[in-house]
Amino acid sequence: MSSAALITRICEINAQLAALLPAAQSALAGESTFSVDELRALSGPISEMAPILTAAKLTQDPQVTAQTQTYKAHLRNLQPTLERLRQMLLAQRSQLATNQAQLKAASNWAAALSSTQQL
Repeated sequence: MSSAALITRICEINAQLAALLPAAQSALAGESTFSVDELRALSGPISEMAPILTAAKLTQDPQVTAQTQTYKAHLRNLQPTLERLRQMLLAQRSQLATNQAQLKAASNWAAALSSTQQL
């Protein structure tokens, strides 16, 4: 991959990450939701960067190096946000499991009540 192509692609990925970071932070603040689609949109560019970073190491172009540093800065900014999102999702999953157990208990109680009233 040429230096110009590397620069172009890294710039595009940096722009995607820069756009998705505020969405993730907004979700943490309770102002919006961070959906599976947004998570996929975030993981796509990150996955795509692995071979690009390998190619970037082979070039000494300062623009490639600068864009790579920008990408690394985005990752540093995303890391704590994603960790907090993960914790939030784990808490929500736990709450859903608790609610499901309560619903099941209420359903069992209603079924038992119904069967005793028929006696």
